[in-house]
Amino acid sequence: MALGTFGSWKMFGKMLLFCAFCISAGYLIGIEWKLLNTEDDFVIAISILLIIATFGASILIGVKILKKIFGVVAVLALAMLFMFNTGCSRIGPGNVGIKVNMSGSGRGVEDYPARTGWVFYNPISSSIFEYPTYMQIAKWTKDVNEGNPLNEEITFTTGDQMQVAADISLGYYLRAEKVPHFYVKFRNDDIGGFTHGYLRNMARDKFDTIAGKYKIEQIMGDNAQFLAEVRSALQKEVESIGIKIDQFGFIGAPRPPQIVIAAINAKVEATQKAIQIENELRQSTAEAAKQVARAEGEAKAAIARAEGNARANQLMSASLTPNVIEWQRLQIQQMAVARWNGVRPTVEGASSGLLLQLNK
Repeated sequence: MALGTFGSWKMFGKMLLFCAFCISAGYLIGIEWKLLNTEDDFVIAISILLIIATFGASILIGVKILKKIFGVVAVLALAMLFMFNTGCSRIGPGNVGIKVNMSGSGRGVEDYPARTGWVFYNPISSSIFEYPTYMQIAKWTKDVNEGNPLNEEITFTTGDQMQVAADISLGYYLRAEKVPHFYVKFRNDDIGGFTHGYLRNMARDKFDTIAGKYKIEQIMGDNAQFLAEVRSALQKEVESIGIKIDQFGFIGAPRPPQIVIAAINAKVEATQKAIQIENELRQSTAEAAKQVARAEGEAKAAIARAEGNARANQLMSASLTPNVIEWQRLQIQQMAVARWNGVRPTVEGASSGLLLQLNK
């Protein structure tokens, strides 16, 4: 009886020793796993060596103790349990991972995301969620062949109560340090569901709110300020969850009601006609000014010619002295004598002494 009691106590002591060993080994391995998730290559190398040493010691000591207590079957079962209790995940380039602890005092989302590389964890008490941090492009369009195979156009109402539909392009990315906050809010890693669900609804609300301050002509014309206000309001809304909007704008032109399009086209046509009439008026004015200038030039030329003739006549009159007149008379008389054919003229003028030849 005494030996049996002593043997029972001895077995109980061995079991306590094994439990203490398991707790110590688990604690050491937990510390070593955390060291593996650092970004220092030297620390990672030391952690791998410590893990190998811990595993080796655990196998040697644990197997020896378990063989004495439970036998070979228990050793194999414990080895399999140990294998299934160890997990790792690889975080690809352009992604970050977050570790969620399901048990213990540190349960919840760890504040620091895991960067690119291998992440070691306990799959029973922890989970790893991976998120992309590269640019995400969203296209919310009416065309089912662009973006999602659904009509995802954004509609909003302007300040003059006109409903407008538009296709939107948006580019954004997740800030790595804010990914834990993103997970806390949405509780999943479905980035596509977030893009075409929450983000699209938020963008639609901002479009509708901001558009109430603008008239249809402003949105259909120079709409840069309108888009800038919508983008700023949307960025402010998603800033806390780590979303950075990088690109934002319309795809093509907004689509107002058909009656508005007709009115805008009529206004544009009227403006073009007014410009055409104004151009024709300017052309007519220029042509009239040209004609006036030409007439003025001709009048000035005629005046100049008349003044020249008058001046010539004046000079000629001034030059006709009695001597000049007598000299011209003699010249004419000589010319008449030179042409006389010997026939007596029918008219004679005795007073002046000038013969006029009337017949040849």
